[in-house]
Amino acid sequence: MPPLPVVVVIEAQTELSHVIRDVLGEEGYEVIAVRDQYAALGELRQRAADFLVADLPDLDSGIGDPLAEIEREFPRLPLIVLEDESELKAPFFGPWRVSGSRVTLRRPFRLDDLIAASRVLHE
Repeated sequence: MPPLPVVVVIEAQTELSHVIRDVLGEEGYEVIAVRDQYAALGELRQRAADFLVADLPDLDSGIGDPLAEIEREFPRLPLIVLEDESELKAPFFGPWRVSGSRVTLRRPFRLDDLIAASRVLHE
């Protein structure tokens, strides 16, 4: 049996982290849940991941993009970024948008949309 595709999920809210882990697990992914981008970077350095899901509020907090170091070190790693509509730089229609290897999913999001975005990145 081939190994399951690996996804690292950054989510500080324990309940939401469990929901995302369970939903993606049911879809056939091995999910590694962490609380912040630093823990995610540590996990990514230890093992290969197929993509990353990141719920990072306050991207405009003045510290820059918290995913920048991950993207520098792993430039080919696809990302799903969960953002509030107010944080989005440009408005878009529909539940998610793709730019390069980064998918932006508007929060609050439907689990079906997360699954669909995951499939797009993994294929």
